[in-house]
Amino acid sequence: EYTVRTETDRNIPVVRPPAGSDIYLLARLWQWHPVLELEKGQTYRLRVSSADWQHGLSIQPINLNFQVLPGYEMVINITPTESGEYAVVCNEYCGIMHHTMLGKLYVVDPAEDA
Repeated sequence: EYTVRTETDRNIPVVRPPAGSDIYLLARLWQWHPVLELEKGQTYRLRVSSADWQHGLSIQPINLNFQVLPGYEMVINITPTESGEYAVVCNEYCGIMHHTMLGKLYVVDPAEDA
């Protein structure tokens, strides 16, 4: 419902959820799903889980880091303060293709009312 486009050869959806909503990010070998597009200055409840192994979530360059374990959901409130493109990196070794486990998070300026 909130998909705005797809990216990569895997057609990973880019979703732009409503401000203030719960947003979900799934870690699985060897990708982050989906790509999130959030509005600057709005607060979201980020729910991160793993479908398979232990992973580590790192959003760069803001240095948000925590472990993502199967069977658990990590939940934090986030309020993006700067527009841009951020890298979502797995920083916990999760197997032979670990180095390819990269995702994106976009922060966009609020849409101007017409």
